Amino acid sequence: MKRRVGELWRTTPFRLTLLNGAVFAVAVVALLGMIYWRTAGYMSRQLDAIVVAEARVLTSGDPRDLPQRVDALVAADSRAVSFYGLFSADGASIAGNVRHLPPRPVIDAAPHDLQEAGFQPGARALIERLPSGQVLLVAHDAKVLSGLREIIVNALAVSGAAILLLGLTAAALLSLAPLRRIDRLRAASRAALKGELGVRLPVSPRRDEIDMLAGLANAMIDETERLLWEVKSVGDNVAHDLRTPLNRLRALLYRVSQETRLEGCDRRMVDQALDETDALLVRFRALLRIGEIERRDRQACFEPVHLQSVLEHVVELHDPLAEDNQIALDCEFTPGAPSVSADPALLFEAVSNLVDNALKFTPKGGRVSVRLLVCEKGPRIEVADNGPGVAEDERDAVLRRFYRSRRSRTEPGSGLGLSIVTAIARLHHFDLSLADAKPGLRVTLDCWPRGLGA
Repeated sequence: MKRRVGELWRTTPFRLTLLNGAVFAVAVVALLGMIYWRTAGYMSRQLDAIVVAEARVLTSGDPRDLPQRVDALVAADSRAVSFYGLFSADGASIAGNVRHLPPRPVIDAAPHDLQEAGFQPGARALIERLPSGQVLLVAHDAKVLSGLREIIVNALAVSGAAILLLGLTAAALLSLAPLRRIDRLRAASRAALKGELGVRLPVSPRRDEIDMLAGLANAMIDETERLLWEVKSVGDNVAHDLRTPLNRLRALLYRVSQETRLEGCDRRMVDQALDETDALLVRFRALLRIGEIERRDRQACFEPVHLQSVLEHVVELHDPLAEDNQIALDCEFTPGAPSVSADPALLFEAVSNLVDNALKFTPKGGRVSVRLLVCEKGPRIEVADNGPGVAEDERDAVLRRFYRSRRSRTEPGSGLGLSIVTAIARLHHFDLSLADAKPGLRVTLDCWPRGLGA
């Protein structure tokens, strides 16, 4: 679920929808803020006009009746939004529902904010000194403005929650279709990375930017496949075409060797020519074998394979050779190793090539070990020797065709043994790696499909 949410956030429709939702939310806040600001200004001006008018009404009559007029207005205020106070020159309360003046009263000025306890923010007041020396305070509370503020704040909260919920829902819904398309593209890309050359990225009828990229990728895959098959066919055709004349050449050399009475240097030259011809035939057979493995149907001959049985047969086959070369060939099997889905003949060939390589480069009195381990992801095959090994900077190169390590170029061979093992490992999606055995070389074959990433 966490991975899916992370993928959702990385999609362009999701982020664009959230961005549009955020812009819309900011616009709503700005609109409501402007409405409140303009309304608050209008109501403040209305309150100013009210307090000024009431003050004029109060001061327009007989000054001796002013306390009675103040009390009458207080009594008539059923909404409790108007406040009046009549004070003596020394600030003592005479009439009204305001019993004391503000600490620092602004007298004989325009209406101003009244920031006193019990009044809502935005209340307005007018304080005047009368000719008699008395002080008149007329104020109007801002309960309507406070109610409007509460309405706008609630509207912002509700609309914000609704925008957030609707934005997330819309973003998720709009992103599901692109995510499904991306999943199909990933599946096809993984198949292509595994070597399935016939795979192409799916293209939808809508022909949008994803389809444009998929089309370009398919064109690149087409061209890569064409070039790859051209290169492979050249090597395979050369090996196939030269095998027949080389066989004829060997037959002629063998007849010369058997039917003539060559002696001394002539005999050695013919025998050397036979050996070189045999080495060439081995190379061509190895090239054709690699091509045959790479062209094989990926899953055609796969079946559950018990690895311990395969390794036991390999060790049994190579025991006589190890004994002749005075090399100790031992094996170690971890019990409970699971079976793997593989081609048993190809797996036997791969391990045989690894053991044969190890025996070839291990000196007399050395040791070659074959181990079957059980790792967290699956079984692992290790073939280790105490021969010259392979330098760290050459471990990738020796897996390529015809490359031979600097430490082993004096030994006979074609440089194709590990290439065959690499082709078999790639066919099974297994991981082949080389490491230092201190001394010697350790070759590891992890018998579980490689993770190709998301």
